[in-house]
Amino acid sequence: MNEPAPVSVKRLLEQVKTRLEPLFSAVCVVGEVSNFRSSGKHWYFTLKEEGAALSCAVWASQQRFLQHRPADGQRVVLKGSLNLYVAGGTLTLAVTHCEPAGVGDLQARLRQLEAELRAQGLFDRPKRLLPRFPRRLGVVAALGGAALRDVLEVTTRRAPGIDLLIAPAAAQGERCVAETLLAIQELQDPHWGCEALLLVRGGGSLEDLWAFNDPELVRAVADCRIPVISGVGHEIDTTLVDLAADRRAATPSQAAELATPDSSALGADLLRRMEALTAKTLWRLRGLETTLNLLVDHGLNRADPMVPLSARLGSLSQRLALAHPSRKLDGAAARLALLRQRVAQAGPAAAGELDLPRVLDARRRLGPATLQALQRRDQHLAVLAERLHGLDPTGPLHRGFVLALAKDGRPVTSAAAQPPGAVLRLRWNDGERNAALD
Repeated sequence: MNEPAPVSVKRLLEQVKTRLEPLFSAVCVVGEVSNFRSSGKHWYFTLKEEGAALSCAVWASQQRFLQHRPADGQRVVLKGSLNLYVAGGTLTLAVTHCEPAGVGDLQARLRQLEAELRAQGLFDRPKRLLPRFPRRLGVVAALGGAALRDVLEVTTRRAPGIDLLIAPAAAQGERCVAETLLAIQELQDPHWGCEALLLVRGGGSLEDLWAFNDPELVRAVADCRIPVISGVGHEIDTTLVDLAADRRAATPSQAAELATPDSSALGADLLRRMEALTAKTLWRLRGLETTLNLLVDHGLNRADPMVPLSARLGSLSQRLALAHPSRKLDGAAARLALLRQRVAQAGPAAAGELDLPRVLDARRRLGPATLQALQRRDQHLAVLAERLHGLDPTGPLHRGFVLALAKDGRPVTSAAAQPPGAVLRLRWNDGERNAALD
């Protein structure tokens, strides 16, 4: 029997590598981390259990994709591929994923709790609206934590006038659920006057945030009397409390932004509204001014300081004379006389006896109508006379005022426009005198 020809060690390991690596290109293994070390850019450690050990490596290119960094003594679940190093004859697991052992069980438990609470309607209830301008907010957070510090910083910057009532509660551990429940119950009491509640905590692992998946705490958030803003963890962290809250924020800082108005933005909006209102008011005043001028010009000339008072009075008197009711009455009388003449010429036969009652009725109504027209004209004349009397420049002189006139007879309306030594003509009610300015 012919025996196979011997092969070199390198050739044997290359054959094993060729057949082994494709079969174990994607494996998942659980064990305990030991002998963790960092050599240059790469991480090396041993994954062991009783009676077995496996060399593992995390290459530098894969480190930033790992959600969990392994440490000695931890029990972890690893995913990766087996690599046979021919030069050293060693078998190594090239790790591409690492998570603490038991996380998969927590994820399954979380999905089960979510399904149970959703069936009870805790996540599908109508969400309450947040107050637009709250005066007091309640905050549930751990004292001294980064989450509370972020809320205080954002609130002070955006709305320094809002009161914050802080109820301290542990952020994780055995005391977290009990203290958070007590804080929610206390802050929603009407005695404190809180208009919304912020439940905030910094980021962490699934185990650190597990208290915020507690069914009793989720019910307390859903049944809270005031709106609840949840800012638990970072943007990638989602707890059942986030689903039950009225608003979910990615971070504690964003929770504070959702609960508070931005004073700078409100100031800018108020300024814009004031400018718009001022522009509309000025536009309306200009319109009223134009209407007033039209009403004044309807019966009187607009006062023009450049026109001499005597010329303005003469123009107004002429217009008043033309508008006197007697002129229209004279025209009506002339037309009436013309009609009477035409009727007289036509004679009774031409008018006919049927037109006689109509003529008599017209004569009966003509007298009262003429009298009413005269009364209306007299009233209008009296109004125009009063308005003309109000424009009389000599009227104020009877009350002790003095009218200052320049050399050209125009009224002097500005002291600054007169040079020193200018000679003015002062008019009183009983005479005129000349005066020189100092």
